[in-house]
Amino acid sequence: MLRILMLYGAVCCSSCTLFRPLPLQPVHNNNTVQHLEGKGFAKLEGDYQILAADSGSITLDYAFMYKALFNRKKIPGKNDRIHLSVIDSNHIKATLFIHDKTVSAKTIRGSIRNNYFEFHSRHFALKYIFILYAQQTNRIALSEDGDLFLDTNSGGIGFLLLLPIPLSGSSTDTYNVTFKRKN
Repeated sequence: MLRILMLYGAVCCSSCTLFRPLPLQPVHNNNTVQHLEGKGFAKLEGDYQILAADSGSITLDYAFMYKALFNRKKIPGKNDRIHLSVIDSNHIKATLFIHDKTVSAKTIRGSIRNNYFEFHSRHFALKYIFILYAQQTNRIALSEDGDLFLDTNSGGIGFLLLLPIPLSGSSTDTYNVTFKRKN
C-alpha cells in the first residue's frame, strides 16, 4: 500500500501542470511596449474589448475572470468590455461589464517585469466524479498605441476521483494577442 501511495505521489508531483506555475517564453517585443514601471503602471487603467483584434482564440473574460462568456460565434456587444483599474504596483482590478452592468469583478495580484504585468491563477472544478485542476500564467503590457498585449499559458489535468487521467495534462500558450482599448 505504501508503494502505491508513493507512486501516486510521484505521478502527481512530476506532472507538467500540477503544483508548478506554467512558464512563459521570454519577452521578445519589449521595444514595442510602453514603460510600465513606476508611475507608468497607471497607464493600464481603462476599458478594453473582450475579443482579440487579431485571430487569437483567447478572450479577456477568460484571461482575467476564467469565464468563457464570449467567443468568435457569440460576439460581445458594444457595451460589453473589461475595465482595468490600478490599485497599487502589485494589484489591478478587472471588472467585466455586459450591457453596461457589472457581471464580475476580480482583484488580481502580480508583479511588473520587463514592462509587463505578470500574474498567475489556479482553478478547481468538480464535475460528477471528475476533479479538474487548471491554471494559467498571464502577462499584459500596453502597446505604443495604447492597446493591450496579452501573453498566456494555460493548462490543466483531470482526475477520476483521486486517480490522474493519463494524458490529460496539457498546456496551450499564446503570445502577443492584441486587445483594442475602448474610448
